[in-house]
Amino acid sequence: MKAIILAAGKGKRLLPITNEIPKSMIEFGEIPLLERMVNTFKNCGIKDISIVVGHNANKINFPNVQTFLNEKYDQTNMLESLFCAEDKIDDKVIISYADIIFEERILKKLISSKEDITLVVDTEWLNYWKLRIDDPLDDAHETVTINNDGNIISIGQDVKNVNDVNGHFIGLMKVQKNGVKKLKELYHKSKFEAENGKNPLNPNLTFKNSRLVDLIQEIIRKGIQVNMSTTKNGWLEFDTLKDYKIYNDLKDRNMLNKIIQLE
Repeated sequence: MKAIILAAGKGKRLLPITNEIPKSMIEFGEIPLLERMVNTFKNCGIKDISIVVGHNANKINFPNVQTFLNEKYDQTNMLESLFCAEDKIDDKVIISYADIIFEERILKKLISSKEDITLVVDTEWLNYWKLRIDDPLDDAHETVTINNDGNIISIGQDVKNVNDVNGHFIGLMKVQKNGVKKLKELYHKSKFEAENGKNPLNPNLTFKNSRLVDLIQEIIRKGIQVNMSTTKNGWLEFDTLKDYKIYNDLKDRNMLNKIIQLE
Protein backbone atom coordinates (compact mmCIF):
# COMPACT_ATOMS: atom_id res chain seq x y z
CA MET A 1 0.00 0.00 0.00
CA LYS A 2 1.28 3.44 -0.98
CA ALA A 3 0.16 6.98 -0.25
CA ILE A 4 0.35 10.12 -2.37
CA ILE A 5 -0.28 13.48 -0.70
CA LEU A 6 -1.08 16.47 -2.92
CA ALA A 7 0.68 19.43 -1.29
CA ALA A 8 1.71 21.72 -4.14
CA GLY A 9 -0.80 24.55 -3.66
CA LYS A 10 -0.14 27.93 -2.10
CA GLY A 11 -3.37 28.27 -0.17
CA LYS A 12 -4.22 31.85 -1.12
CA ARG A 13 -7.21 31.92 1.20
CA LEU A 14 -4.87 31.31 4.12
CA LEU A 15 -2.66 34.31 3.42
CA PRO A 16 -0.65 35.80 5.06
CA ILE A 17 0.11 32.56 6.95
CA THR A 18 1.07 30.81 3.70
CA ASN A 19 3.38 33.53 2.40
CA GLU A 20 6.46 31.73 3.65
CA ILE A 21 5.24 28.16 4.10
CA PRO A 22 3.12 25.70 2.10
CA LYS A 23 -0.53 25.46 3.07
CA SER A 24 0.06 21.94 4.34
CA MET A 25 2.72 23.10 6.81
CA ILE A 26 0.54 25.42 8.85
CA GLU A 27 0.48 24.27 12.45
CA PHE A 28 -2.54 23.14 14.38
CA GLY A 29 -1.97 22.18 17.98
CA GLU A 30 1.71 22.99 17.38
CA ILE A 31 1.99 20.24 14.76
CA PRO A 32 2.05 20.93 10.98
CA LEU A 33 -0.90 19.43 9.10
CA LEU A 34 1.38 17.42 6.86
CA GLU A 35 3.30 15.97 9.79
CA ARG A 36 0.02 14.82 11.31
CA MET A 37 -0.93 13.14 8.07
CA VAL A 38 2.41 11.41 7.54
CA ASN A 39 2.22 10.09 11.11
CA THR A 40 -1.35 8.87 10.55
CA PHE A 41 -0.30 6.96 7.43
CA LYS A 42 2.65 5.38 9.24
CA ASN A 43 0.51 4.47 12.24
CA CYS A 44 -1.82 2.64 9.86
CA GLY A 45 1.01 0.65 8.32
CA ILE A 46 1.68 2.72 5.19
CA LYS A 47 5.41 3.36 4.85
CA ASP A 48 5.69 4.16 1.12
CA ILE A 49 4.64 7.81 1.20
CA SER A 50 5.09 10.40 -1.55
CA ILE A 51 4.31 14.11 -1.44
CA VAL A 52 3.74 16.32 -4.48
CA VAL A 53 5.22 19.71 -3.62
CA GLY A 54 5.19 23.14 -5.26
CA HIS A 55 4.86 26.39 -3.30
CA ASN A 56 7.83 26.74 -0.93
CA ALA A 57 8.76 23.16 -1.75
CA ASN A 58 11.98 23.35 0.27
CA LYS A 59 9.92 23.64 3.46
CA ILE A 60 8.62 20.09 3.05
CA ASN A 61 11.14 17.47 4.10
CA PHE A 62 10.31 14.27 5.96
CA PRO A 63 12.65 11.29 6.51
CA ASN A 64 12.01 8.38 4.13
CA VAL A 65 9.32 10.30 2.26
CA GLN A 66 9.76 10.89 -1.48
CA THR A 67 8.79 14.23 -3.04
CA PHE A 68 7.69 15.06 -6.58
CA LEU A 69 7.79 18.66 -7.79
CA ASN A 70 4.90 20.27 -9.64
CA GLU A 71 6.85 23.07 -11.27
CA LYS A 72 3.63 24.64 -12.55
CA TYR A 73 1.82 24.50 -9.21
CA ASP A 74 0.63 28.10 -9.59
CA GLN A 75 -0.96 27.34 -12.98
CA THR A 76 -2.48 23.92 -12.32
CA ASN A 77 -4.84 22.10 -9.99
CA MET A 78 -4.97 18.86 -7.97
CA LEU A 79 -5.24 16.55 -10.97
CA GLU A 80 -2.00 17.71 -12.56
CA SER A 81 -0.28 17.50 -9.19
CA LEU A 82 -1.39 13.89 -8.83
CA PHE A 83 0.08 12.92 -12.19
CA CYS A 84 3.42 14.47 -11.29
CA ALA A 85 3.68 11.29 -9.20
CA GLU A 86 2.23 8.98 -11.85
CA ASP A 87 4.98 6.40 -11.33
CA LYS A 88 3.56 5.85 -7.85
CA ILE A 89 0.02 5.26 -9.07
CA ASP A 90 0.06 1.49 -9.27
CA ASP A 91 -1.26 -1.55 -7.41
CA LYS A 92 -2.87 -0.08 -4.26
CA VAL A 93 -2.59 3.62 -3.49
CA ILE A 94 -4.21 6.10 -1.13
CA ILE A 95 -4.54 9.63 -2.53
CA SER A 96 -5.03 12.54 -0.15
CA TYR A 97 -5.37 16.29 -0.20
CA ALA A 98 -2.79 17.93 2.07
CA ASP A 99 -5.02 20.53 3.73
CA ILE A 100 -6.98 18.02 5.81
CA ILE A 101 -6.45 16.02 8.97
CA PHE A 102 -8.45 12.94 9.88
CA GLU A 103 -8.80 10.29 12.54
CA GLU A 104 -7.00 6.99 12.07
CA ARG A 105 -10.31 5.11 12.07
CA ILE A 106 -11.24 6.81 8.79
CA LEU A 107 -8.02 5.72 7.10
CA LYS A 108 -8.23 2.18 8.49
CA LYS A 109 -11.74 1.79 7.12
CA LEU A 110 -10.62 3.06 3.71
CA ILE A 111 -7.62 0.72 3.64
CA SER A 112 -9.94 -2.23 4.25
CA SER A 113 -12.04 -1.48 1.15
CA LYS A 114 -11.90 -4.22 -1.48
CA GLU A 115 -13.36 -2.05 -4.26
CA ASP A 116 -11.38 -0.68 -7.20
CA ILE A 117 -12.19 2.97 -6.44
CA THR A 118 -13.31 4.17 -3.02
CA LEU A 119 -13.85 7.72 -1.79
CA VAL A 120 -14.23 8.79 1.83
CA VAL A 121 -17.53 10.66 2.14
CA ASP A 122 -18.80 12.53 5.19
CA THR A 123 -22.54 11.93 5.47
CA GLU A 124 -22.82 14.45 8.33
CA TRP A 125 -21.15 17.21 6.33
CA LEU A 126 -23.93 19.82 6.52
CA ASN A 127 -23.61 20.83 10.18
CA TYR A 128 -19.84 21.00 9.79
CA TRP A 129 -20.19 23.21 6.72
CA LYS A 130 -22.67 25.49 8.51
CA LEU A 131 -20.05 26.01 11.20
CA ARG A 132 -17.64 27.34 8.56
CA ILE A 133 -19.84 28.98 5.93
CA ASP A 134 -23.06 31.01 6.12
CA ASP A 135 -24.54 29.32 3.04
CA PRO A 136 -23.12 25.77 2.80
CA LEU A 137 -23.77 25.56 -0.94
CA ASP A 138 -21.57 28.62 -1.58
CA ASP A 139 -18.44 26.55 -1.07
CA ALA A 140 -19.58 22.95 -1.41
CA HIS A 141 -17.61 22.01 -4.52
CA GLU A 142 -17.13 18.31 -3.79
CA THR A 143 -20.61 17.20 -2.80
CA VAL A 144 -21.67 13.65 -3.54
CA THR A 145 -24.92 12.06 -4.73
CA ILE A 146 -25.46 8.31 -4.48
CA ASN A 147 -27.87 5.77 -5.94
CA ASN A 148 -29.96 3.18 -4.08
CA ASP A 149 -27.01 0.78 -4.07
CA GLY A 150 -24.84 3.30 -2.23
CA ASN A 151 -22.58 3.98 -5.21
CA ILE A 152 -21.57 7.50 -6.17
CA ILE A 153 -23.35 8.82 -9.27
CA SER A 154 -22.33 12.47 -9.03
CA ILE A 155 -19.44 14.39 -7.49
CA GLY A 156 -18.38 18.02 -7.67
CA GLN A 157 -21.40 19.13 -9.67
CA ASP A 158 -23.48 22.27 -9.11
CA VAL A 159 -26.16 21.69 -6.49
CA LYS A 160 -29.15 23.96 -5.86
CA ASN A 161 -30.65 22.21 -2.85
CA VAL A 162 -28.88 20.61 0.11
CA ASN A 163 -31.54 17.91 0.12
CA ASP A 164 -30.05 16.64 -3.14
CA VAL A 165 -26.71 15.99 -1.42
CA ASN A 166 -25.88 12.67 0.25
CA GLY A 167 -22.45 13.63 1.53
CA HIS A 168 -19.19 15.47 0.92
CA PHE A 169 -15.91 14.02 -0.37
CA ILE A 170 -13.27 14.78 2.25
CA GLY A 171 -10.28 14.59 -0.11
CA LEU A 172 -9.17 11.04 0.71
CA MET A 173 -9.53 8.07 -1.64
CA LYS A 174 -8.15 4.67 -2.56
CA VAL A 175 -7.60 3.17 -5.99
CA GLN A 176 -6.44 -0.33 -6.77
CA LYS A 177 -6.49 -3.01 -9.45
CA ASN A 178 -8.76 -1.97 -12.33
CA GLY A 179 -9.31 1.42 -10.68
CA VAL A 180 -5.67 2.34 -11.21
CA LYS A 181 -5.88 1.32 -14.86
CA LYS A 182 -9.06 3.32 -15.50
CA LEU A 183 -7.76 6.39 -13.67
CA LYS A 184 -4.66 6.53 -15.84
CA GLU A 185 -6.43 5.65 -19.08
CA LEU A 186 -9.08 8.34 -18.71
CA TYR A 187 -6.57 10.96 -17.61
CA HIS A 188 -4.40 10.51 -20.69
CA LYS A 189 -7.36 10.10 -23.05
CA SER A 190 -8.96 13.29 -21.71
CA LYS A 191 -5.68 15.18 -21.90
CA PHE A 192 -5.27 14.19 -25.55
CA GLU A 193 -8.83 15.24 -26.36
CA ALA A 194 -8.35 18.57 -24.58
CA GLU A 195 -5.28 19.30 -26.69
CA ASN A 196 -7.45 18.92 -29.77
CA GLY A 197 -10.62 20.63 -28.57
CA LYS A 198 -12.66 21.22 -25.43
CA ASN A 199 -11.71 19.79 -22.07
CA PRO A 200 -13.92 16.68 -21.69
CA LEU A 201 -13.49 16.67 -17.92
CA ASN A 202 -14.85 20.16 -17.39
CA PRO A 203 -15.68 22.47 -20.32
CA ASN A 204 -15.50 25.47 -18.00
CA LEU A 205 -11.83 24.86 -17.20
CA THR A 206 -8.63 24.33 -19.11
CA PHE A 207 -7.34 20.79 -18.75
CA LYS A 208 -4.43 21.86 -16.56
CA ASN A 209 -6.92 23.42 -14.13
CA SER A 210 -9.12 20.33 -13.96
CA ARG A 211 -9.92 19.10 -10.48
CA LEU A 212 -9.44 15.57 -9.23
CA VAL A 213 -13.22 15.32 -8.83
CA ASP A 214 -13.62 16.18 -12.53
CA LEU A 215 -11.73 13.02 -13.44
CA ILE A 216 -13.73 11.01 -10.92
CA GLN A 217 -16.97 12.30 -12.46
CA GLU A 218 -15.72 11.29 -15.91
CA ILE A 219 -14.98 7.81 -14.56
CA ILE A 220 -18.58 7.64 -13.32
CA ARG A 221 -19.91 8.85 -16.69
CA LYS A 222 -18.07 5.97 -18.34
CA GLY A 223 -20.09 3.55 -16.23
CA ILE A 224 -17.29 2.61 -13.87
CA GLN A 225 -18.39 2.00 -10.29
CA VAL A 226 -17.14 4.44 -7.66
CA ASN A 227 -17.78 3.38 -4.08
CA MET A 228 -17.74 5.29 -0.84
CA SER A 229 -16.39 4.71 2.63
CA THR A 230 -18.58 6.76 4.92
CA THR A 231 -17.73 8.75 8.01
CA LYS A 232 -19.61 11.03 10.34
CA ASN A 233 -17.22 13.89 11.11
CA GLY A 234 -13.73 12.89 12.28
CA TRP A 235 -11.87 15.26 9.96
CA LEU A 236 -11.07 18.93 9.35
CA GLU A 237 -10.33 20.93 6.21
CA PHE A 238 -8.08 23.97 6.48
CA ASP A 239 -9.14 26.08 3.52
CA THR A 240 -9.47 29.64 4.84
CA LEU A 241 -8.30 31.90 7.65
CA LYS A 242 -11.82 31.66 9.02
CA ASP A 243 -11.46 27.86 9.25
CA TYR A 244 -8.18 28.23 11.09
CA LYS A 245 -9.63 30.68 13.60
CA ILE A 246 -12.76 28.60 14.19
CA TYR A 247 -10.81 25.41 14.86
CA ASN A 248 -8.38 27.12 17.22
CA ASP A 249 -11.27 28.73 19.07
CA LEU A 250 -13.02 25.36 19.44
CA LYS A 251 -9.79 23.78 20.59
CA ASP A 252 -9.21 26.51 23.19
CA ARG A 253 -12.75 25.96 24.52
CA ASN A 254 -12.33 22.16 24.57
CA MET A 255 -15.14 21.78 22.05
CA LEU A 256 -13.19 20.44 19.07
CA ASN A 257 -13.81 16.84 20.11
CA LYS A 258 -17.39 17.22 18.92
CA ILE A 259 -15.94 17.14 15.39
CA ILE A 260 -12.64 15.29 15.61
CA GLN A 261 -10.67 13.31 18.18
CA LEU A 262 -7.08 14.50 17.91
CA GLU A 263 -4.34 12.11 18.99
